Amino acid sequence: MGEWQRYVDDNLIGSGKVDRAAITRLDGEILAASEGYKLSAAEQSQLSKECRAVFSGGEGQVGGLVLAGTKFFTIGRDERSLFLRSDLKHAGAIVAQTNQCIIVAEYDFPLQVTEVVPVVESLADELINAAY
Repeated sequence: MGEWQRYVDDNLIGSGKVDRAAITRLDGEILAASEGYKLSAAEQSQLSKECRAVFSGGEGQVGGLVLAGTKFFTIGRDERSLFLRSDLKHAGAIVAQTNQCIIVAEYDFPLQVTEVVPVVESLADELINAAY
């Protein structure tokens, strides 16, 4: 898990713009996660299913995702990222897909989506350029 863990620790958490994060395979299997951040097997499966639906040109589920026990609602998306919000915890999440993995990054208020997107998509670009 070394290289993947460095991406989580240095690029995501180390940015100061992400509070919790994970990188999974496209099938949802966790490659690395920030300390204490756990996606259940059901959450991993749903994450993979949602990403396949959304990033293959489909609509995905309207309801959003549950990540580490917190329900997030989809507030937007683009060609490679989902933007999620949880009213319960005043938190948000960004899910970005590369060729071989899914990046999950959660952030808490007062951070805003516009501060977190560049961090997540920069890592996605780096992984895509490295054929991941």
